[in-house]
Amino acid sequence: RFAADGKVTVRAVGNGLLTCPDKRQGCAERPGGEHRDGDLEPLDLDRSRKTKASSAARLDLPLGGRILWAGLYWSATAEGAGPIKLKPPGRGRYVTVRPSRVAWQKLPHGPAYQAYADVTGLAASAAKNGEWWAADPPMGTRGHAGWSLVVVTTDPAAPYGNAVVLDDTRIVGGDNPALRLPLGGLEPAGAPARVELVAWAGDAGLRGDRVSPGNGRVMPEARDRDAGNASVGTTFGVDVDTVSHALGHRPSLTIMGKEGVVLFGVVAVSVRARP
Repeated sequence: RFAADGKVTVRAVGNGLLTCPDKRQGCAERPGGEHRDGDLEPLDLDRSRKTKASSAARLDLPLGGRILWAGLYWSATAEGAGPIKLKPPGRGRYVTVRPSRVAWQKLPHGPAYQAYADVTGLAASAAKNGEWWAADPPMGTRGHAGWSLVVVTTDPAAPYGNAVVLDDTRIVGGDNPALRLPLGGLEPAGAPARVELVAWAGDAGLRGDRVSPGNGRVMPEARDRDAGNASVGTTFGVDVDTVSHALGHRPSLTIMGKEGVVLFGVVAVSVRARP
């Protein structure tokens, strides 16, 4: 989708758009995507009567950083796909973002889409740090619904390196236990890489979902994650994770879903170039 060289790094944020009904006992204890019974309800946090479902995520850029590219992704279990509303930090109103690409897969709860739009201009003109809000994509009340903003940004404090963003819509798990994505063009073996992973429909209660850039399992940076379950749907089927690990001799990203079904969406990788 995008690649850059220089003092660059990657960032990704996002959130879900579904939540438990107040009357559903035990629902909040199982916040994953595919192994949940019963309907959820829209999550609407922006206190606006003009939206039916909304959530926010905070994006902080490196000091002195400048966005080179920004991609907005949204996904839901639904019968149809369409636009989403987006409100950058520092703006008082939503803008409608229409997808330039939509892909579909069939999940246990029904058909699911992933939509993409290039929002580089919008992101570059927004406040560098702050909350991004997204609202009202086409969505149902089963399965998952959510969004993610993925950016490639400069970082004056970073060493010279490479950054790449890959996106697809693939089911991992069940009949497709592993997905391998070559990361050709990224430089040296042994260099520490920052990996931002966006997946949908991951179940926090399922063990065995794993991510590896080539040399064994990785440790997610969030304290409540573990290497044995790198895709954890803490926002009802929406998972945005940061992991750090050294690249192998032939760089690739392998996503393994040994028990749960995960819908892979996006991976962004930045790595220091060979000295």
